[in-house]
Amino acid sequence: MSLTAEASERQRKAAQTAKTEPKWAQETAFPIIASAIERLYRDPDKFLSRREIVRLLLHDVHSRDLIGLAYKRIKRKQSLEDYAGNMIDWFSQRWTVGDEKWSSLFKKFERSEKKIDGCWAYKPIAPSAVTVFPDDVEEETTGLPEGAVFERLVNAYERNPLARQRCIKEFGTNCSICGFSFGARYGEVVDGLIHVHHLLQLSKVGKDYKVDPIADLRPVCPNCHAVIHHRNPPYSIEEVQSFLAKVRT
Repeated sequence: MSLTAEASERQRKAAQTAKTEPKWAQETAFPIIASAIERLYRDPDKFLSRREIVRLLLHDVHSRDLIGLAYKRIKRKQSLEDYAGNMIDWFSQRWTVGDEKWSSLFKKFERSEKKIDGCWAYKPIAPSAVTVFPDDVEEETTGLPEGAVFERLVNAYERNPLARQRCIKEFGTNCSICGFSFGARYGEVVDGLIHVHHLLQLSKVGKDYKVDPIADLRPVCPNCHAVIHHRNPPYSIEEVQSFLAKVRT
């Protein structure tokens, strides 16, 4: 079978899989892929191929851990590399059919006019198209118990482009605690920058937890976010608001 025929068959299988894949799979995969494309992006004239994106997904500790957690929930006889490739094929298939659910994420990227090695390739419209704040220091997690890796997964919801976007659409980009706005303070060039904070304590969620961007996330500025995490368990938004109220009086 030729390379083109193999790619076409892979796309056909991806389309079929996308129809039957559990909803959580795409909601886990697509933000990871979007973030990987952004972080791999270096050359403004170059589209990133499926092979390049797979390589980054498995090389990057953060992405590999998240893919590994999703991989454990399937019962298919395939390698982790094949599974990562399938994630990209789902991404391409939903793009092709014009899935409105993901339009806000897709519009941050440009797709190649022609396939590269039989697959669609992508690049961000701008280098900062899906950039979010590096709220956590990326650390190697190999050998950590599943609970510790899951903690990174929950923390990742604060950087998940889709969940972040839904949170900001509901609450805006002003800090929920002090009202700070990057756009108002520094101008249009940074308008919309904001951290997104996860409200729930890890001890209160389980492995099947699914983030609710409106109930579970709030936009907060970097200063207030740092104060929230100054202790363990974190301060609540109301507690940090009370700190400000005391110094203002």
